[in-house]
Amino acid sequence: MKKWIITGASGSVATACINILLANEFTVDAYSRNEMNVHDKNVNFYKRHDYKEINFDVENCECLLIAQGYFKYQLVENMSADDLRLTIEGNFSSQIDVLHAFLKKVKRDRRIDVVILGSTSSYEAGSGTVIYGAAKAGILGLIKALNKEYVDTDIRFWLVSFGTLANEMGSKVPNQELESLLDVKMVAQEIFDKVNNKSNLWQPEIIIRRRHIRTKY
Repeated sequence: MKKWIITGASGSVATACINILLANEFTVDAYSRNEMNVHDKNVNFYKRHDYKEINFDVENCECLLIAQGYFKYQLVENMSADDLRLTIEGNFSSQIDVLHAFLKKVKRDRRIDVVILGSTSSYEAGSGTVIYGAAKAGILGLIKALNKEYVDTDIRFWLVSFGTLANEMGSKVPNQELESLLDVKMVAQEIFDKVNNKSNLWQPEIIIRRRHIRTKY
């Protein structure tokens, strides 16, 4: 069976992706620091304390989805050393750990997709999200560099950036308008549809926003 590998698998977007994958007869190797809400015979769950030196089974793998993240809305001056460490680790260094372990196992003649969940903070971070935005901007640079390094291969690197989600993490962001929040299932479906399109066209940077339509009376 076709397979995706997902890290940060207990998160809301990853969970929604797993449900879509199962409905489309994929198997999933799921890695997370936390327990998952999905229990299925086609999901192989691996609980991890960190994402260093994972021995991935890349056979039949069509996509690696790197979905872990850490968010705490906080001014820089109020951040503790642990806050700084967790923000950088959760949004930058752990992604590199996963990529390094995965790419060591994947031969360059494979057709495979690597998707990292980003944030619109990569482009426009603001007060309370400075370090978070800096880490996400680092992922944006990483994707651009990887696509240059692998330009002569069929390994495609994607960055999927989106605004605030209607989930637990989104509830921590102050002054959010309810109508601006993104539906988690819709974001997951967009990711699946883009990756599952087997044409030679792809978008290395995808920004998902909610369209505002106001009816004039």
